[in-house]
Amino acid sequence: MNRFAAVFAALALVAPMAPAAAQGSPAAETAKSADIEAAVAFAKKLTADATTALTSSRPKAGQLADFQKVLGEGLALDVIGKFMIGETRKSMSEAQIARYDAAFPPYLTKLYADQFAEIVGRPLEVVDAKALGRDVIVRTRFNRKEGAPINVDWRVRALKSGERKAVDIIVSGVSIMLVKREEFSAFVAQSGVDALIARIEKEGKA
Repeated sequence: MNRFAAVFAALALVAPMAPAAAQGSPAAETAKSADIEAAVAFAKKLTADATTALTSSRPKAGQLADFQKVLGEGLALDVIGKFMIGETRKSMSEAQIARYDAAFPPYLTKLYADQFAEIVGRPLEVVDAKALGRDVIVRTRFNRKEGAPINVDWRVRALKSGERKAVDIIVSGVSIMLVKREEFSAFVAQSGVDALIARIEKEGKA
């Protein structure tokens, strides 16, 4: 199984599934097609907004702040944060959860800033889009003047509020959401929850 297929298989475990009776009906297929189109438009806009933020004339600190704002609005940070911390969250105190939830957004958006540095300003091509449960995976390709193209997969979810948010961004076959979930689990096992939160707080400010 290649990395792309493995990521999809793992993510399918956390994807909310549509009712079986609704799947395959004309109305369901029409709705699915509309969801896919909306997800593609969302991925394009998020990319454009991120590019604008990171290529503006503002100082680097200002660019990063603008980029973090874009991702803060485009990512389902609560969903991603809960998934990354996994089962550990059940044993955390209210104070620990509050600290983690406060530290996570700047940590994650700064993490993605490094990933986006490779693709901003590059020509974007949507090469595939498919439904996965109630989510849509939009595969995009960024062509570079030198080197192989960079594939970026956007996992887009329509929330109960009606908003669409990205719950994962997979760059070159690597899902930060899955990688960090494993990393967080191992770190907690070795050093404890408080040490993990302190690390997230520090890296989010660096």
